Amino acid sequence: MRARANALLWLVGIGVTVAAFVSVGRGVEQNQNMVADLVRVPAGCATTVDVTETGTFFLYVERKGRVEAIDGCDKGARTYDSDLAPRVEVAVLNRSGSGGTTYDDDTVSYSTPEGVGESILRVEVTQPGPFVIEVRSNDPSAVVTVGPDVAVERNRMVLIAVVGVLVGLTMMAIALVGTVRRRRHNVGAAAVISYNSATGAPTSTWAPPRPQDRAPDR
Repeated sequence: MRARANALLWLVGIGVTVAAFVSVGRGVEQNQNMVADLVRVPAGCATTVDVTETGTFFLYVERKGRVEAIDGCDKGARTYDSDLAPRVEVAVLNRSGSGGTTYDDDTVSYSTPEGVGESILRVEVTQPGPFVIEVRSNDPSAVVTVGPDVAVERNRMVLIAVVGVLVGLTMMAIALVGTVRRRRHNVGAAAVISYNSATGAPTSTWAPPRPQDRAPDR
């Protein structure tokens, strides 16, 4: 019975672990798509971002990535790759033309094939609508991205998948311990042959012949 339960634990643990690793891959892919969908605003341009829901969005300085040509800006499509984030000044204007509520925030970062960036501002949106993002910088190649929290370590699918991996590995570890203990028990249960000193008979139902019981050599 224990052997069957142990085997079932192995199978379930392997299944949970494999499914969790697949989910991790999907979560990472989802995160990469989120980074690719960030709105990119090059320095010297103003871009209107239509926010349809209340909540929080972030502004990031992107060190590595690609920006497409933007109408109304003297900026063509290009790629960029810098070791250091350029210094930028960002203005966030709501539909009334006043400044949006922004907070300094450098707690979010991302690093994917689609881009590498670090947050500089957080904007709390209490009323949906269009926001105008203006970016200024002494570095003409500077690019700011706008969007939600894209940190992969806070992606819900990735977090659930990581928990699944830990649960699956724990189940397999328990099954391994059970297997090792069962094998040790089987080895320890082997018959030990000894002879009764009073009768000269073995205490087990079978024993190899004693030297004096062997037939004489011819």
